[in-house]
Formats: sequence, structure tokens, C-alpha cells
Amino acid sequence: MNWMIRAKNVFKTYPNGFQALKGIDLEIADADFFTLLGPNGAGKSTLLKVLSGLLRVDQGEIKINSLNPEKHFLQIQRFLGVCSQDNDLDPTDDVISQLIFQGRLFGMTYKEATKRAEELADLFMLNDEVKKKAQDLSGGNKRKLHCALALVHNPKLLFLDEPTVGMDPLARDNFWRVICHLNQSAGVSIFLTTQYLEEADKHASHMALIIQGNLHFNGLVKDFKLQMHPESSLNLEESYLKYVRSLTEKGENHAV
Repeated sequence: MNWMIRAKNVFKTYPNGFQALKGIDLEIADADFFTLLGPNGAGKSTLLKVLSGLLRVDQGEIKINSLNPEKHFLQIQRFLGVCSQDNDLDPTDDVISQLIFQGRLFGMTYKEATKRAEELADLFMLNDEVKKKAQDLSGGNKRKLHCALALVHNPKLLFLDEPTVGMDPLARDNFWRVICHLNQSAGVSIFLTTQYLEEADKHASHMALIIQGNLHFNGLVKDFKLQMHPESSLNLEESYLKYVRSLTEKGENHAV
């Protein structure tokens, strides 16, 4: 099997002493649709940042497409797209200019970057917004632009950290049509974190559950649901809530 992501015994502690990751072991296959679930503060965003090379690990080994993020950061960035929780946009620049500039950063000619920018504006239903400055966009459209920027260079691995926050139902539906097409037709590996568990249930094949820096489950989404209630068809959200509440009943305090 070809592995897109391999992490072994990964630890990360912040300067304030908070231990965010406590020995994470994780393998994600090439072209997989994977989702990382967990309560707020469980370590989801930290794990995404260390896997994408934005944070250094304190201990452990990470390989992205067989490359080390610390040693081969620039090489990995060529095929990696990241849509983080924060909409990192230039507030005074318009939509189409930001998309074109992103393409130019990845070595496209102006003509190539313009064509790609127009394609993404169409895909993300931003055609009516292309001349607007980012600061004048609605929250949902800012989110769509941020996600579009992560796709300009046609990445083979896409990190999505709470990607649909602020999007209306139509925009969310269209967003997932785009992402699922990339995964199924172009073989793009997807790494999703979300609190909209119905999205993870509908689209992801594999999942991991992280709580207080530890993985509590790592496998198929359908197997997690089956594990939680073998005799019924609980959805992922019901299964997740049942699991986290069981920890609370055992005396472990975890915010849902």
C-alpha cells in the first residue's frame, strides 16, 4: 500500500507546558478520505500543523509521501494544500487578484494563473465576487476564497481544518461536490477536521478520534459506528457522542 502520511510516536508540547500530542501513531493511504475527530482542544489543529510542517515535533517521526516535513519543507509544499481555521487573506486585495497571485507564487505564468483563478472562482461560486476586496466579502465567501487558494496549485494532499464554517447550505453542498470530485477522480488525499459530523459521516472512509492528545480510535468510519452499537445503525454523530459520554461517566472530563 502507498502511504501519503505516516506518523510514529509523535509528541508536541507548547512553551506554556500544554502537552497537545502524546505519542501519536497514524497512517493514511494515498488517495484516502480521512477525518480526524475530537472535542475542542483535543489536539486536532496541532496534529494538522505538525503534519503539514508548520510546527516542529518534540519527538517522533513524520513522513509525507515518504518525505520528512522538516528536511523537505519546500518540496512538500509543492504538492500540499492547507485550508486552516483562520481565513488568511489580504483584506485590501480582490478575489481574482489573490487567486492569480497564489498561482504566480507556485510558478505559473500570468496566463496560467489567470485561467486557474477563473476556474476556481467558478467552482466555488465566486463569479459575482471576483472584483470585491476580501474585507467586503461575507464570512462564507471569505471561507470559500481561503479554500480555493489552497487548491490553486492542484495539490495531491489537502488539509481541511473546519473548512465549511460560515458557509450556507448551498455553498457547503457545492464545496463537498468539489472536494469529493478531487478525491474520487483526481486521487487527491483528504485530511479533514470538522465538528460537522454529518459531513465526516457522509464523505470520509477512515477516521481517527483524538482526545486530550491521545488517539482513541483509528480505522474505518463504519467500524467505529459498529463498535459503538453493533445492533443498530447509529450515525457517526450519535456514535461519537456515545463514546465521549462514556468517558465522562468513567470520570474523565472531556468537553464535547
